[in-house]
Amino acid sequence: MARNHQITTHKSTPIQRRQPRSPGLDWTCSCCGSLLGRIHGQDVHVRFERRHEYVASLPAAATCKKCGTLNRAKASTAA
Repeated sequence: MARNHQITTHKSTPIQRRQPRSPGLDWTCSCCGSLLGRIHGQDVHVRFERRHEYVASLPAAATCKKCGTLNRAKASTAA
């Protein structure tokens, strides 16, 4: 989950650039494939709507905001 930062060019026009993703495994919805979070070892990092950010221990469960499917991440998934 990358954050954006602004870079100013020689013409003083701000450009949005994405920082590289941190190492980890994508946790995606089993139905529609949208990104639910990133798995880092035994933790899951979830961020949405730019103000809500959580870190939870595995196993974890989340409902997809696009399709409503209940998804589960197990500790064996991170290996």
